[in-house]
Amino acid sequence: MSRIIGMVDTHCHLENEAFDPDRDSVIKDAENLGIAIITSAIRKDQWDLCCEIADTHSNVFASVGLDPMKYNECESAVDWIRKNKMRIISIGETGLDHYFLRDHEERESQEACFRKLIVLANELKLPMQVHSRSAGKKAIEVLESSGAVNVQMHAFDGKASYARSASRDLGYYFSIPTSVVRSPQKRNLVKAIHIERLLLETDSPVLGPDKTSRNVPANLPIALKEVATLLRREEEEIRSIVLENTLRLYSRIETK
Repeated sequence: MSRIIGMVDTHCHLENEAFDPDRDSVIKDAENLGIAIITSAIRKDQWDLCCEIADTHSNVFASVGLDPMKYNECESAVDWIRKNKMRIISIGETGLDHYFLRDHEERESQEACFRKLIVLANELKLPMQVHSRSAGKKAIEVLESSGAVNVQMHAFDGKASYARSASRDLGYYFSIPTSVVRSPQKRNLVKAIHIERLLLETDSPVLGPDKTSRNVPANLPIALKEVATLLRREEEEIRSIVLENTLRLYSRIETK
């Protein structure tokens, strides 16, 4: 590789409109810190932009998925991903959202879409970034029953006990966002995850250390510092472990 990667922001949304005014400088700020970025597009009008950003910046990689609330666009997502599989390093984020979706039949349709994308990820041998808002246990059950492999549970809001068993018994990865500095739930999550399945993310432009400000990938070291403190380990040790974990899951990062 022509650059040295010290950390990877495994999940954010650079294609989001919040970055339209200064996207290039936001990416450069992260690059100057040795941070590579996986940006996740979840709307059909952003899929191409996501890949264009990755094509333009050597430290950015594209992931394409579907907002769980857009489950009725599932076939479009499957078709697009099939046609553009060489442009992306993962599928997602996608999954279940029971916070916004309360109707039982609609939840079944959402789950059906989730299962289709799991099958696609397995077929294409791509990792999967999973959204599971207010549906942590259910999402893990669907993933396991569908034979999912190479799974990243993004900003998991479920019980720490679910993360403990899923990371140890199923080998799923869990990414800790920068909001860990202000979230008791995320702090408990850090201590539950098997350390070989621990990742970091910003989820920029949201889930920042300060919820009133736009989050950026350059904030990733804040999450690293907090995780190291919680685990009572040196930052450099945790950085090295997390980077190894990330490159194990996202092997295409090393070949760009």
